Parts: sequence; C-alpha cells; structure tokens
Amino acid sequence: PLNHSLVYILSQSPFVLRQTGFPFTLTPSEMVVRFGDPVSINCSTSATDVEGMGWEAPFGGTGFKPPPVVTWRVEKLEEWAPSPFCYVTLVDGEQYTAKPDITVYKTPDFVSVSDRGRGPMVEGREHDLKCDVINVAPVQNLTVKWYRDNETVQTETFNDSTMTPVNASSSLRISTQRNYNGLTFRCEAELHLGPKGPKFLPNVTSPPYTAVVLCKTCPDHVTVVENAAFSIDMLSCQPDGNPPPTVQWFYEEKLINPSKSLTRTDSGKYTAVVENSLGRTVVLTVTHPQTSDGFTRLL
Repeated sequence: PLNHSLVYILSQSPFVLRQTGFPFTLTPSEMVVRFGDPVSINCSTSATDVEGMGWEAPFGGTGFKPPPVVTWRVEKLEEWAPSPFCYVTLVDGEQYTAKPDITVYKTPDFVSVSDRGRGPMVEGREHDLKCDVINVAPVQNLTVKWYRDNETVQTETFNDSTMTPVNASSSLRISTQRNYNGLTFRCEAELHLGPKGPKFLPNVTSPPYTAVVLCKTCPDHVTVVENAAFSIDMLSCQPDGNPPPTVQWFYEEKLINPSKSLTRTDSGKYTAVVENSLGRTVVLTVTHPQTSDGFTRLL
C-alpha cells in the first residue's frame, strides 16, 4: 500500500509537483531527531520499470543507484531544517520524488525565574515574574508551565515557527497575598514532540524562586479615649518577612521609644519603618489629631 508521505511527479524545469499514486515507501516517513544524532531513512519501490533511484540532500546524498532500495544516512545530523528527498527515474525518463517529514529538536540549555529586578513582593499589589528558556528548538513544540509550590498556576505555548534554537520567555502576574511569603515559584520547559518523538524526554526546570512578601499589618485607623494610656507598641504591628524584619518608629524624623505613653502634646506624624537584609520600606504613617467629640484618633 502507498505510504502516507507525499509523493510527487517531477517534470522538466520549472518543476511541476502533484501528488501521485506511484508506489513509494519511506521508512520511516516521519521522524524526530535530536540535533547531532545519527539518522537513516530507507526509500524503496515495488515498481518494475525503474532505471535508478537515489537521495538528493546537502549531506548524505547517494547519487544514482539501482532499485529497489536506497538509504539516506547521516552520522551526525547538524541541520535544523533538513530537506532530503528520494527520487526514482523510470526507464521512460519520468521522475518521481518523495520527501520525509523530519523534526530536529534541542532541549534548553537552562531555565531560570527572575523578578525583573523589582525585589520583594508587597501584599495586595501585582508582581511579575519572568521565566527564561535558553536555546531551545523547535519553539512551536515548547510548553512552559508555572508552579506555585506543587500547584500548576499557568501554562503557555508558543506559535513561532522558527526551527533553529531561540530564547523563549514567559511571564506570570501574581496578585500578592500574605500567605505567599516563603512559597516557591518555578517554571518548567517541556518539548511535546508527538508520537514519533522520544518516549521519555526529561523536562528542564528552573531553580526555585522563593517569594518574600512585605505585609502591612498595622491598622489604618485607631480610636483612643483621651487621657487613656496609649503607646505606639500597643498597635498590632508585626510585619511578616523573610528574613524576619525589625520595626522602628519615628516622630518628626526622630527615633522614638514605642513604649512611651502618648498625650495630646504628642500629636503629629508617626512613621513606621520595616527593615531586613533585603531592604528598608516605609509601611505606615500615623497622625494624632484632636477630634470635635473630645477623642483622639490615630489615622
């Protein structure tokens, strides 16, 4: 029976190609090859009126050979879009050609995750991570999966038809939550090469990216009865971070003792500064105005 690869009739130049029922067989007619690996394909015919046949290719061409079988063989395939074709010349001078479908692949050199230099995440804000996949082919067969710990959170494929190795990237936008602190994010590159591809092709995974989330835990508004004992450290301000941060309070740009009791004369602007080895961030401003109802309000 006729192999499902396309078989064409070849006339005088300019070539006129049309599908035909000439009895060609390419074995295999489709193949997936790792760049640099050996490859061989047999071309055979059951026709009895064949004068000769051969393979035409930049590498591995055979010249004109007697039927019924001729083999294209390359010890080290180093073309990204190989296009060999088998031809048959009949005794009456008519020619037919058949071309195999060859996919050449390369797994990535490495995969990495970065935060684009934006530093720690901040609770309640969006944060972008970038996955870089270096030197992979063909990119149209690439799938990038994002994981938060062991949960898949995003999958991306690519439409680029480039056959040579390229660098691909994928972005993940995160709506930062407090409980993301300490979680790991990673991305994984997979090549899906179909049933003709290798049965087991290991995925390439990035090193883990550990989330550092800066959290605002101080209340925005606190109401205090006038003349009641109150100090800054009575606020529930215990910010999370990795490494654990320290909190310092400032009044009129001067460091204060947060345990000191405040009175009306201490009205003004109070600022909390959270600091760890990753950076220093102002997270809260407190004012201490008098209200018309005789209460003092921390905002």
